[in-house]
Amino acid sequence: MTLRIADGLRSENRHALKEWGTVCDALAGGRAAVLIRKGGIRDRAPGFEALHREFFFFPTRFHEKGETPPSHVDLSLYGRVLADYPVRDLAPLRGLQDLHTVPWEDVEKRFHYGKEPGVHVLAVRAYPLERPHRIEDAGRYEGCRSWVEFPSALPVKARGPSMTDPDFGVCLGLLKTALG
Repeated sequence: MTLRIADGLRSENRHALKEWGTVCDALAGGRAAVLIRKGGIRDRAPGFEALHREFFFFPTRFHEKGETPPSHVDLSLYGRVLADYPVRDLAPLRGLQDLHTVPWEDVEKRFHYGKEPGVHVLAVRAYPLERPHRIEDAGRYEGCRSWVEFPSALPVKARGPSMTDPDFGVCLGLLKTALG
């Protein structure tokens, strides 16, 4: 089977998904292919919604209380969601440990956070950008929300996927087996 998922990225985009910087690093390095999302307190709807299938990654430090927000953020990674699995049972998530970098205790906390247990597991193809986009005045994007919308679209010039097609195909197969 030849898996060609890299073709046809948008030429520009104005949306970004806020994600821990360490997770962004793992995606960029081809060491992860999965995001486990619950949603931010300030999101429009309760829980997480994959509002955009393509987006820049907006790297964050998770909930660093008392720290001054950075004056700028460099966007160096782009992503495409290929599958979105709502998961309401914690047990199958254990089988995904090799596909993401979130510590198990944080997966459990996310799963049980809020009124209803559950998370979204996203299969994401990551694409390092040729050159990062510097976002000035990054503090205006602070807050516990999943999505950021920029005033204008930014060009998408990716180098290609961070994970090989065969490796990413294996990840998709493992996800389908574990989550259906």
